[in-house]
Amino acid sequence: MRRRVTIKDVAKEANVSIKTVSNVLNHSGSMRPETRERVKTAMAKLGYQINMSARSLKTGATGILGLGIFDFTQPFGAYLADKVIETARERKYGVVVSTYSSGGSGIRTIIDETYHLAADGWIFFVERPLRDKGILLSQTYPLVMTGDYRPYGKADFVTMPNTEAERFATGRLLDAGCRRLALVGAPAKYSRRSVFSAVEGTQELRVRGYIQAFEERGLEVDSSLIVSLPRLMTDEGIKAADFLLDDHPDVDGIICLNDAVAYGVMHQVQKRGRSIPEDIQVVGFDNTPEGSYSNPALTTIDPLIDDYARVAVSMLIERINGYAGPVRTYTTGFELVERDSTQVGKDADKMTP
Repeated sequence: MRRRVTIKDVAKEANVSIKTVSNVLNHSGSMRPETRERVKTAMAKLGYQINMSARSLKTGATGILGLGIFDFTQPFGAYLADKVIETARERKYGVVVSTYSSGGSGIRTIIDETYHLAADGWIFFVERPLRDKGILLSQTYPLVMTGDYRPYGKADFVTMPNTEAERFATGRLLDAGCRRLALVGAPAKYSRRSVFSAVEGTQELRVRGYIQAFEERGLEVDSSLIVSLPRLMTDEGIKAADFLLDDHPDVDGIICLNDAVAYGVMHQVQKRGRSIPEDIQVVGFDNTPEGSYSNPALTTIDPLIDDYARVAVSMLIERINGYAGPVRTYTTGFELVERDSTQVGKDADKMTP
């Protein structure tokens, strides 16, 4: 069996001290750039790999972040995971991902597992209300919560401008002349009162923005054009499109509460012989990569996931490194990325926090 390459081997190859190699590994110390590069070249030549187990025993840290997120049955989960991993790598951290079933009991089902995985801290994406005023967030490791539900002041929190973004997108279509503008993805048994009193929830907050856009223009919302869904999934979008075309053949636009639903809606609308965007305009939410390649390309709200992931990772690393200040909340901005599924323009309109 091949002998493991050690830090001593790297020092000898680069003709430097062991301390210099250690400084390169830890991104510390003062040295000339060419010395740092010579050490990195020696590491690559010898195939040196950091012994994470030894580092963990010595420092109590592994250089790994955890991400707890729902399974990848719809595109947003994988998209966010990719962005977190990409951002963590830029900060010299690896990422371990633990998924929970989107049809199960949520993030609490993986809590025990997080203690068996070598992560210095965790980012939790929460997709349902937390019980007992968020007691689940009281773990022994640093963590950051993301999603559209309350953290009850128990963790740093990164979220999206759900209401503002949906209000803007809906208003954009109304101003372009849509009058039979439907919404797909409302919560079950919703009411105007329930969505306007809501303080959390993806569906509730986005439906509120849709209603606000109508009311700000003095237009009446036709509640029969608001379709409730049990899950924001592509197959549910297909069913919703069938319902709308059967019962409301004059519909001229459809606001979908995420891209997964929008893909199902677009598929079925066109299968039923209607043209997008000439007959019906469609808007999604998330700006997942598939939207650029759908047919037609999907107009969608981009909640700036690069920024979302960057802030979540930065907050977590700060906590890992000892920041003990008050909990923080960050809300991203958004862009309406206008593509071929609408006729209201091709340029993105940007809103910032």
